[in-house]
Amino acid sequence: MDAYLAELDRSGMCLMVWRGGEVVFSSPSKGIRPHLEAIEALGREALRGSVMADKIVGRAAALLMLYSVPAEVHAGVITTKARGLLEAGGIVVYPGGEVPAIKERDGRIYCPFEAMVQGISDPEEAYPAIVAKMRGLSRAPGG
Repeated sequence: MDAYLAELDRSGMCLMVWRGGEVVFSSPSKGIRPHLEAIEALGREALRGSVMADKIVGRAAALLMLYSVPAEVHAGVITTKARGLLEAGGIVVYPGGEVPAIKERDGRIYCPFEAMVQGISDPEEAYPAIVAKMRGLSRAPGG
C-alpha cells in the first residue's frame, strides 16, 4: 500500500487532499460527497495540482476529480472506466485495486450518481449535474 493510501486508512477518512506535502482537506463522508465538500471548502483552483487519496473511485468521483485537476490520484479501489477517464485527462493514477464496477451493498452495480454520469464525459457538464442531484437528494424525505 502506498503512503497516501496508508495515511487515508490510518486516519479513517474517505478522502484526503495534500498540497506541498501538507494535508489541506480530509473528510470521513462516503461516496462523492467529500469531493463536493473539498471543491466548496477550498475552491477548484486550490485543488489544481494537489494529490488526492480516495477509498473508492467510480466514474462520478473521477469526473469531479477531473473538474478539480489534481496531479495524482491514489485510489484504494478504482473502476476501470474511472481510471481511463483520469488517465485520459492527464492525471497520474495509483490504484490499490481495480474493478469493473462499484457495487452497492445490495449487489446493484450503479449508485444513483454512477448511473447519472454514464452518458457524461465532460467534467464541466458533470459538476453542475452532480451538485443538482445531491441537492435534490438532500431535500428528499429522509435525505
